[in-house]
Amino acid sequence: MKSVGERVDWGVAAYGIPSLWSRSQGEGIKVAVIDSGVSDHPDLAASVIDRRNFTLDSEPLDTLGHGTHVAGVIAARSGLKGIAPACTILALKVLGHSGTGENEWVSLAVQHAIEAKADIICMSLGGPKADNRMHHAIKQAHSAGIIVVCAAGNDGGSVDYPAAFQETIGVGAVDKDGKACEYSSRGKEIAVAAPGSDITSCWIDQGYATISGTSMAAPFVAGVLALYVSASRKLGKTVDHSAVVKALSETCRDVGDAGRDPLYGWGLIDPQKLINYSPTDSQDGVTLWIPGAKVL
Repeated sequence: MKSVGERVDWGVAAYGIPSLWSRSQGEGIKVAVIDSGVSDHPDLAASVIDRRNFTLDSEPLDTLGHGTHVAGVIAARSGLKGIAPACTILALKVLGHSGTGENEWVSLAVQHAIEAKADIICMSLGGPKADNRMHHAIKQAHSAGIIVVCAAGNDGGSVDYPAAFQETIGVGAVDKDGKACEYSSRGKEIAVAAPGSDITSCWIDQGYATISGTSMAAPFVAGVLALYVSASRKLGKTVDHSAVVKALSETCRDVGDAGRDPLYGWGLIDPQKLINYSPTDSQDGVTLWIPGAKVL
């Protein structure tokens, strides 16, 4: 598919994203897409502000399509518009032409994202084993206040790393009916669920492709968080990873088992409720509360 015109994908429309653009389009937010790189695509030409290749590939651009697709979901500015079209993208390539990469490359990319002062890191990649160096880099990003969003995995089994690290936001995938996709990995590490089935976005050769996976759900969440953080900053609020986790826990639409569950986490991401979310400040100490009491 070479042309789609000016429109949005089903998830963007179904979750009411365009109605939020009068308040936030992700202005001032920098998202590091740690993936297979990003190709030259007209819809992303103004979005990508930095490209780094941490692989052994001689080609610094995306040759697979995966990273381009992820970036398009977040930040495409024309054609098929992404969720946060005013945010900017750091295209950090850690997956080579074979579709695989080294944990060291991911660690180096996370370090670069920290140095480049990224606000959000999106990683639609993973493996079954924890890597200490990668975990250390993610901990540093967490300490720097960076929001780290990761795809849960696509084998229907346990959550992959880095999504399984507690310093990340693990994302599961749902279909058009809001049901968890069979392939979506599951476990207590899942924080939130988002559209991941039949997602159309940018592709290599300046084209478009429709694919499925938690790889598509993670950038959906990253894009929505870009809107939220940008809107919050306009109000003079500081939002870091911990604040976002709290906001998600209180605004997601609970589905599946009551409370946080291994399929949906806290539930389906609710962009409208999240944008309108205002945390209440708690006071130190204790108070006495008597049900039904009144002063006479």
